[in-house]
Order: sequence, then C-alpha cells, then structure tokens
Amino acid sequence: MSSLRNAVKRVTHKERSQPQSRSHFGLLEKKSDYRLRSRDYHRKRDRLKSMRDKAANRNPDEFYFGMHRGQVDGASGRNSGRHVKTDEARRIEMEERGLGPDAVRIMKDQDLAYLRMKRMMDGKKVEKLQSSLHYLEGGGDDDGGDEAVTGSSLKKMVGKKRKHTVFVEGGQKELEEFDAAKHFDTVPELLGRSFNRPRVGALEKQALLKMGKVPLKDADDEYYRDDDEPSDGDDYDEEGNPIAAKKELTPKQLLKRKRQQRKLEKRVAKSRSVAYGEMELRRERLEKLENAEAHLIAEKHAGARGRKRMIVGKEGGKDGKPAVYKWRRKRAK
Repeated sequence: MSSLRNAVKRVTHKERSQPQSRSHFGLLEKKSDYRLRSRDYHRKRDRLKSMRDKAANRNPDEFYFGMHRGQVDGASGRNSGRHVKTDEARRIEMEERGLGPDAVRIMKDQDLAYLRMKRMMDGKKVEKLQSSLHYLEGGGDDDGGDEAVTGSSLKKMVGKKRKHTVFVEGGQKELEEFDAAKHFDTVPELLGRSFNRPRVGALEKQALLKMGKVPLKDADDEYYRDDDEPSDGDDYDEEGNPIAAKKELTPKQLLKRKRQQRKLEKRVAKSRSVAYGEMELRRERLEKLENAEAHLIAEKHAGARGRKRMIVGKEGGKDGKPAVYKWRRKRAK
C-alpha cells in the first residue's frame, strides 16, 4: 500500500514569492528569517541596555590592584580602547613562571645557535645541488667554491649570465679564425646552451640510430647496444674488430629504441624539473633563515644598555628586515 500511496500525484506547495512591484527589495522575508533577525536585534538591545546601566551605576571610587598592571590600548582600529597589560606586568608574570630575563636571554641564544646551524646545513645542501646541476638562468663564478652560499648571493647568481672565457694562443689572426664550435666539438646551433650540449660524435650516433643503423663499437660506450643483441659474438671477432660495420634494424627493434629514447628524455626532464624546484625552495628557506637570524641579532643588540635611537626601518616592516639602531657615544672611564 505504501508504494501505491507514493505513486499517487500530490499537491506541490509553493512558497509565496516577492511581488513584482517589490522585487528591488530582494527576496521575500519568511518567518524563519524574521525570527533570526528579531533575536539578533533583541540581543544587541539588551546588551546596550546593560552597558548603560553599568555606566550609570559605576562607583567613581572603585579601585582594584590590577589597575596598576593595566593600561588602555591607544591603538586605532578594532583593538582601540581595550585594557591590556603593561610591559612591566608581563615581565613580572614571566618571572613568576620561572622565565626571568636571564632565562629568556639563554633561550634566545639557543634559538640563534639553532638558526645558524640550520642555515649552514641548508647552505651545504644548496652547494651540493649547485655542484650537480647547471643553473639554467645563469651561474656564479667557479672560483668561489670555498665561500659559503647564502640566499642573497644565490639570488645574484640567477640574475647573471653564464660566461665561458677561452684563451687563444697567437695573435689577432688566430683570434679572428677561432671557431667555437670546433673548439667545443659541437654544432653551431648548440653553442648557446650551458647544459646538455652533446658532442659531434654523440650526434652522429644518434642520427645513425634514427636511420635504423648501428654505429661502430666504441670501447668506452655500451649505451647503443640493444638488449636483444648478445654482448659478444655476432658483430665482432675474438680480437674485438667489427665484422660488419653496419647492420639494419628490424622495425620492432627500431620502435623499441624510439620508445626507450622517449622514456629517457621524459625521465631526464622530470628529474631536472624536480631538482631545480628543490633548489628554488632551498634558496627561499635560506633567505627566511637569514632574515630570522638577523632579527634575533638585532633584538639581542637592542636589549643592550645605553641610549639608542632607531635610524633605519621599523621592526617587522614591509621588507621584513630588522630595525637598525644607533647608540649614543659614551666616554670610557
């Protein structure tokens, strides 16, 4: 019976909409909307009434000892007029908890030592990455390997252009006849590259592979041997001399080589992208550690004795750099 009851068409109850003449007022307010608005209005009204009653019945001679440790916040905006603790009250409260000035100074020194240690560790990791990668946008000088890498110096490296100086023996004639492509053993189209610049021999081997031919055996190169081919026997005699200089590849082997080459190119591109992404993250982390260390040093110096005034910036400014103070000269006794 329940299924038959559900099959019968029922009346659709529609809510009354806003009349066309009042459509500029928005949606028509329902009872639930009115109830929420009414509760909010009465709550605010009752709160204002209670505040007026408290202000009218306030005792002008009212005093609490906590008033000595509080003050009205003079900041503008949302927090204006609020009662906050004074600096002296915060210091006393920290001393009651066992965190006096000496304990705070020791903790800040420990934080500074920790930041320096992490900065040195990240600098070593950046140096290791930089030695194993070529910076595509530019690079620093190679003679500065002993110097510690910092975030600012690494940022300057990015803006530089990589230079390669070649010293030519002879006079002006040899300098004019100098061929950079012949010197680097590559083609002129690849001279502008600072990475992945193959030599002419490697390009010839790659061209032979694309044509479906196997290059001659190289004593130091086993990269171009196919997995299906035996390691020794077919193309070389016992002395290692090639029997057949060329061998036609089957379509299956050629397709397999192309597929392997595409996989290798994708793998190399992905690893390069991941490595340079890690380099950029390490550089940003190094800059943040340097900034935090500079803030701790400035805070340590600002806590020293003597009259001082701020000459550069404000603490926590837009650039994030710490403030710079100048102390008044004091004659030593």
